[in-house]
Formats: sequence, structure tokens, C-alpha cells
Amino acid sequence: MNLLQRMEMDQYASIRNSENVYFPFASRSEWELADWLSSSALSQKEIDAYLRLERNTVLPVSFKNAKDLRSRIESLPDVPRWRYQEIKVENYQMMSPIILYWRDGLEVVEHLFSNPVFAQCMDISPYKEFEGQERVYGEFMSADDAWYIQDKLPRGHSFLGVIGASDKTPLTIGTGNKEMHPLLLSLANIHAGVRMKATSHAFALAAYLPIPKFRNVPPAVQAVLSARIYHFSISIVVRNLIIANRDGKEMSDPSGNLRIMHTPLLMIACVSAKNSPISLATAEQFRDVTVQPPRTRGHTLQKIREAVAACDPRNITSFHKVCLAKRLNGVVEPFWTEWGDACPSHFLTPDALHQWHKFFFDHCVRWVANIIGGEELDRRLAALQPRVGTRHWANGISTLKQCTGREHRDLEKLLPAVAAGALPDDVLCALRAITEFIFLAQALFHYDETIHSLNEALREFHHYKSSILRAGGRLGKNGPLNHFQIPKLELAQHVARSIRQMGAPYQWSSDITERCHITHVKMPYRLTNRQDYHVQCCHFLDRQEKRRFFCLFTSLKTSMSPLFFEMVNEARLMAIHFPEANWISGVSPTEHHVGSVRSQRSIFDNPRSRVSASNTTALLLTVRPHCPNLLLHDAAAYLHLDDLIPALGDFFSGRTYTTRNGRRFSTPDCSLPFQAVNVWEKFRIQQRSVQDGQAVAPAQTVQAVPASERLPFGRANTVLVSHESGDLISADPYSERYLVAQVRAILQPICDPVPAPVIYVEFFNFSNLHYYMVNNIRVAAPAPKIEMFLVQRRFRSNGRPLGDIIPLDNVRQVVQLVPKFGVKAPKEMTCDNCLDVGREFYLNSFADKETFHAILSYQ
Repeated sequence: MNLLQRMEMDQYASIRNSENVYFPFASRSEWELADWLSSSALSQKEIDAYLRLERNTVLPVSFKNAKDLRSRIESLPDVPRWRYQEIKVENYQMMSPIILYWRDGLEVVEHLFSNPVFAQCMDISPYKEFEGQERVYGEFMSADDAWYIQDKLPRGHSFLGVIGASDKTPLTIGTGNKEMHPLLLSLANIHAGVRMKATSHAFALAAYLPIPKFRNVPPAVQAVLSARIYHFSISIVVRNLIIANRDGKEMSDPSGNLRIMHTPLLMIACVSAKNSPISLATAEQFRDVTVQPPRTRGHTLQKIREAVAACDPRNITSFHKVCLAKRLNGVVEPFWTEWGDACPSHFLTPDALHQWHKFFFDHCVRWVANIIGGEELDRRLAALQPRVGTRHWANGISTLKQCTGREHRDLEKLLPAVAAGALPDDVLCALRAITEFIFLAQALFHYDETIHSLNEALREFHHYKSSILRAGGRLGKNGPLNHFQIPKLELAQHVARSIRQMGAPYQWSSDITERCHITHVKMPYRLTNRQDYHVQCCHFLDRQEKRRFFCLFTSLKTSMSPLFFEMVNEARLMAIHFPEANWISGVSPTEHHVGSVRSQRSIFDNPRSRVSASNTTALLLTVRPHCPNLLLHDAAAYLHLDDLIPALGDFFSGRTYTTRNGRRFSTPDCSLPFQAVNVWEKFRIQQRSVQDGQAVAPAQTVQAVPASERLPFGRANTVLVSHESGDLISADPYSERYLVAQVRAILQPICDPVPAPVIYVEFFNFSNLHYYMVNNIRVAAPAPKIEMFLVQRRFRSNGRPLGDIIPLDNVRQVVQLVPKFGVKAPKEMTCDNCLDVGREFYLNSFADKETFHAILSYQ
């Protein structure tokens, strides 16, 4: 039986089926009030005060006070039970008792597996995916390790890949020095797009691990004791998971079917800090381009046996020295020792948040700032045109000490293009190559070709990295550094191997578990009285889980429909592969509250949208124009476009750009079949993912704000358009020709019949300096070193920017232009005038992941 079916078998099932589905609450309205009160930040005293209000005597509820309310919620159908256990360490004095608060890992896994919400987004059997003859690596169940695990099981048995995540998180800021150490569990069988959404609740809290502190012990002994307690604590939580992995366990799947499941581990290693956890590389080898052999389970366990034979583990000081020589951390009994074939070199997967994004901020950004100067870098970032939905660095970044993961990503998108010209060419090559590696590694699906490209990007970085040292990019506290002993750089060597073994790395990012630190640790802590808070947090999360499943249960019972399938389908359709832009969790930047936000409706589903013939792009204008029914001369004055009426004349005369050779034939007093237009200052565009045609990318806004006193140059964003005078950017002679265009105006003539919307744009040509010939056909090529297209504004003979009217439907995607700053950014250039003052621009291929893969697909 799945979770909902079990709810119909509890002690109150007969009452809920015959009398009141909301029992132990009197009605739906009472349950909604109880649910709101128990999930709010109100204290018990405040809830009691609310229930004593006069309005509650007129409309009384069956529960009399907060204690009664909580007891009723705790009587709801059970979830995995919390336990606690004191851990004692002989011969050492502790600052406070070591208490483990935990739930049985097997019960947690069974609870997740039987959740009907995951019925349509969970794979039970491994599979292989192909595009033509080429193997595709995406979800974990499509990778090699899933097949390896399945092949070792008895016929008719399946497995649940157990994902474990644990990390300390601070509870207080500035004072108190309080921390908690949650252990979260999830299932690799759940589709990554669903698993990485906060409101899917695919990660469950299994324990609050103890954070031991000992009196009068040296740091080395403290570290060894802490590591041993950590492994011992986890061994308690996962004891039954290890047995289930060995023998199999009968469990209910999300649809209520019984299956015999095994529970292999995605795991944690135990090595000393200055060694790679997944290979035999030491700190001195972190900089090498050569990939070191993997650190297998057999190697680690053999080294532990050798250390135990050489020294008594109870003599921690001496044992620690022996372990350091063998590159161990002093743990004698890793919790994974008996857990099947668990191997660190396989199951320690890449973490995009810490290994790539934080690496980029901690190192790549610092290299650039050290070479070109923080002030120059700040000026360049501040001079970029702001775009709706993206971070604008008005004050630069040189003085920042800490950023969020989202801000790390935003800097990755900008740094190569912004720093070009000020960096030596070889340093620019290294920076571009490592950025390219990070973008390629985050792909939703990997092929042999993309894995090869990923390895080549990393190899190119290693080839050019010495130039960073020569340019003075690597600086430490005591002056220049002459090495690249960076652990995260060594871990990058193993990404290609991990893709084949474990699937696409994006699904292993710790973004979602970092978010769980708020929902499962910080928020419950803030609702406690700060005394014995672990116990209070456990009670709170117990009630929270019971409330959530009771809400689902009552919704299903009252609607008489399989609601959970609708929930899952919505989660899958709404951009499931864009967790960073589409988390359905509404945590404010200051983490003051956690809630859910309604998913944005896809523009493709809006009946007013203009969808391309290929069904890949949808464009949407608001119902009400920003400036309705403007006479043509008034529109030209409002938009500051003297060329508007002649451009409309040429467009509606039927003369194409090619037949006119770009010249303007119509005059400002030409005759038009309309006298007025509606004017918009923005439109929205959404595309289907280049990587996965079934997913839609987040919608973007394109602005065309006219010049004003506040914005003397207006705010006109840039797009890629299909145009007859454009260039080919691929060797296919039948592909579309493209131009980059700056949208100056969005119009719709007022006449009958109503014509399609049009836009007035100013064109940018692809540079004549960078191209190649294919069968006598000129194809635009990226500029060397930076590997981005270079574009230049197109001018008329009178020196004015060349603009024209084109259909709105010609827009293909949003692009970002970054000025080619040169050695120094012009002082007169600002974020408002950068596209007008500049003459050459890079088409930023790193503007977002979709742009990156789209430009690759065009080529």
C-alpha cells in the first residue's frame, strides 16, 4: 500500500470514510484554520490568545488551545518516527552530551518510495537512451552504474539508489555560535527535475547528527574523534538500509504495488583533507593535467587495515600520524564498509554549486581582479546594459566577500566577455576554457561528443593556466603563488568518468540540499524557545509532514480524482530542468520566510501568444498597449524615431530589404493604410529548451523603452532575428540567415484587418574579420581566443544607425551584447549608453545556458 492507501487503514479510517473526512477536525474550514495556525510562526501563547477572541465564540472550533491543536495533528497518520541516542566516548571529557536525533533510514526510504506524488516521475528499472547510434547519459537510471547494480540482483528484484547529503549549517549570525548538522536522504530513482524542486519534498530529514566538542584535546584529536562519531552516527541511521541492500526488502511503490527492493548507497568517503576523496591524487598533484587512479573502496579499506595493524587506534595521537602517512582521516570503521559495493570513486559525484560555481568566484574572479585591477573590473561590469530578470552589478564586485550561488552563476555568464581586451590572450583562453567546461558540464544530456568537448575544454585550461601565474593572477596572503594546488580543480578531472557512471552531473548539485537547510533546520529552530531545540525541531517536522500528507489525502478524498497525477504532470511540464530559475520555493533573500509560489504559466499555453511555425518560440504582448492609439507623427516623436514613418512606408509597400538594398525609398509624408498605431515598451519571449524539446525555458522580457529625461538613450534590448540581409552562422546553406538587432519600438497598426505586430530595430553585422568559406558561401565565425561572435553596428551613409521595420515573428531569441572594451573601458560609457557609445560588441555566448547551447546548435 502506498501512503494514501495506508491512511485509509488507520484507527480513524471508518469515521473518515463515513462521517467526516477531516477527522479529528470538525470540517474543512476548521482543518484549514488548524493547518494555518500550526504552520505559522505563532507561539503557543499567541495561538491561545487568538482562540480566545470573541469571533471564535461566535464561530467556535473543536480544539480549545494550542496544546489540543498539536495533539490532534500528532494523532494524524504516522510518518517515520523520531528517536534519540546518547553516544559516549571513553577517556575524553565532552563540553556537552553527544546526542543523535534520528529516524530509521529504511523507514525514511520506504516513506519516500510509497509517496504517490512520485508515481509518474520515478524509474524502477535502468534503461539505455540513444540518439541514432550514440549513447545518451541523463538521469542516473540511464547510466552505467545503474545497470551494474541491477545486473547483480536476483531476478525480479529492483533497487532504490539512496542519496545522502550532510553538511553543517549555522543557526545564528554573529552571536551564539550554534550549529546543526542535518542528514538528508533521497532516491536517485526520482526524476532529477522533480527531485531538485523544493516543494516536491523529495529530500527527507533522517537525522540531526551530533557536533561533538571535547575539552583539552589538540585539534588533530578533535578532528579524528569528530570523524569517528560522524561515521558511527550514520551507521546507526543506515543500519537497516545496509541489511535491505544485502537481503532485499518488500516495499510498496508509489502506485501501491509490492516490490522487492535493494538499497545501494550514494556515499561519503573518509580521507584526510589534503587528498582527493575520489582519486589517489595528493595536494602536489592537484594541478596536474594527468588523471590519477580512482580511490576504490578496496584501496581505502586496505589502507585502514594497514594503519590498524601498525598502531592501536585508541592511541589517537599516534594513530593519526600513521593515518596521515596513508592519506586517511583516522576513521577505523566507515559506515559504508558493509554496504554492498559502495565505492568513493563512483558515488562521490560532482557538486556544481561548490565544485564549479564557488570555485569560479573564489579563484577565476580573483585572478581577473588581480590582473586588471578591481576598479577596472567594477567599471566594466557596471557599464553593461541592465536586463529584466538578470543581476546588474551597478557597484561592481571587487569589495564583495561573499555571494550567493545565484550570484556566482551570474558572474560566470559575464566575466570572459567583460575581461576581454584587458587580459593577456593566453589568460583569456584559460578563462574562456574553464567557463566553457562549467557550462558543458551542466548540460541536461551528455553524448560522446559533448564529453569529448568537456575534456578538451579542461585540457585547454591546463595548457594556458601557467599564463595566469605569469600575469600575477594567483595571489595569496603572503604574496604571489606559483602553483595550482586547488582541490576542486583536481575533482574536475573526473567529471567525464562520473557522467558515464552516474549520469548528468547537474542532478547532483547541492542547491536543493542547501535550501533544505532553511526548511528543515533554520526555520524550525526559529520557532523554538532556543532551549533543547533539537527535540522541538523534531516535533515540528513530525507535525509538518503529517499535515502535508493529510492535506493531500483530504484533497484526494473530496475531489474523487487522482490529484497527485495532475501535480506530477505540472511539475514535469513546467521547465523541469531549470531548477535555478524555477524553484517553486519562495524563500526571501533574507530567509525571513519560506512558502510556495504558484508556477508561472507557460507563454506557449496563452491563446494570445504568437507561436513560431516550428513551435519552438512563443512571443507575447500585454493586452493593453503602453501607449494606445498614437497618431503616426506623435508615435515618431514619442519614440524619438525620425525614420519611423518612412520605414513603415517601405515595409507596407511590399519592397523587401534586399530589393531596396537597404535604402529608404519612402518619405516622411508617404501614404499608409493606417493613421495610428499601438505602442508597447516590452514583450515577453519563451522558448523550448534546445537541450530538451519537451521542456520550456524561463520566459524573458525584451524592453524597448524610448528615450526620456531619466534614460536619455532609452532602454532597448538586443535580440537575434532572422533576416534576409543576415549572415549564415552554420555551414548549412539552407539554414536561416541571422542578424543581431536592437529593438527600438514595438508597434501594431490600427486598421482592419488587424495586422501582425512589427518592431523597429537597428541592425548589427557580424564582423567581416572573422569568417570562413564553405562551397563559396561565407559563414560568420567566432573571434579567436574568446570564441564569441563579434558584431558591429550597421550605419547609413549619413552616419545614422541603420534601422528598419521587421515582423515581431522574426525574433528568434534574446541575446546579450558586451562592448569590446579594449585595454581600458571608456570613462564616458555607462549602463545606459554602452550600446550607443560602443562600436564593436561580443555576442555573449555565456549569457545563459540556453544561449550557450543554442549558439552551439546554430554552428
